[in-house]
Amino acid sequence: MDDLRKEFDEWMSRSKDDCCDTNQEEEPEEEFPDYVIELTTVMLVPKRCGIYFSKRDLRRVGLENEISISLKQRIRMLTDLLKSIFAVEEMKKMFASFYDIIDERIAIYEELSNASESAKDHFQTHIKKAKSLKERLDRIIKESSADQ
Repeated sequence: MDDLRKEFDEWMSRSKDDCCDTNQEEEPEEEFPDYVIELTTVMLVPKRCGIYFSKRDLRRVGLENEISISLKQRIRMLTDLLKSIFAVEEMKKMFASFYDIIDERIAIYEELSNASESAKDHFQTHIKKAKSLKERLDRIIKESSADQ
């Protein structure tokens, strides 16, 4: 019991900077065999893309692109959306829906970072990751256009 109390006291005496690492190192970009695996790996992990894509967001993308998608696990929903693309024009249209969601989140992050000076760095990290996701989507469109 004394060891537990000692560990707790040490934990409580740490500074805030030791407890919460907001200055995360950037992960190097990975190579993926295809864009479906790449996007499901990146888009469903907020730490990688700066945004949480909810089931509602994914369903909205489906409805905007006239794709009937049922509610299930997010990874299956996103995979179904991406596998429903058969032409570059369809991809551009679907990615435009994702851009809209990303831009909405960036606007929220900017508003929150302006409202709270102490959280500005944290939100700037998320904004940077979200913009990186948009660049990744652009690259996928460019690569897909070159293939045709």
